[in-house]
Amino acid sequence: MITDELAASRDGWRQRANELRALANAARRIDGWDSPAGRLLIERLGSCAEAIGLLADRADDLSEAYDLHLQVVSVGGRIQL
Repeated sequence: MITDELAASRDGWRQRANELRALANAARRIDGWDSPAGRLLIERLGSCAEAIGLLADRADDLSEAYDLHLQVVSVGGRIQL
């Protein structure tokens, strides 16, 4: 049934968003050391964490899109692009 597939996709994207946020937070919590290499590591981890956070936001957007589509299909409508 299409509603089951849409709900599974919505839930899957929500889970991915949560996993990505957890990964970004873990990267932010890594301690560096006081040296050029340590500072570079922290800088790069910060950049990676920011990029991962953006991916989590996109996964949330996809989850919301699936949720909207599910609501429309549930009432018998169609989304036309």
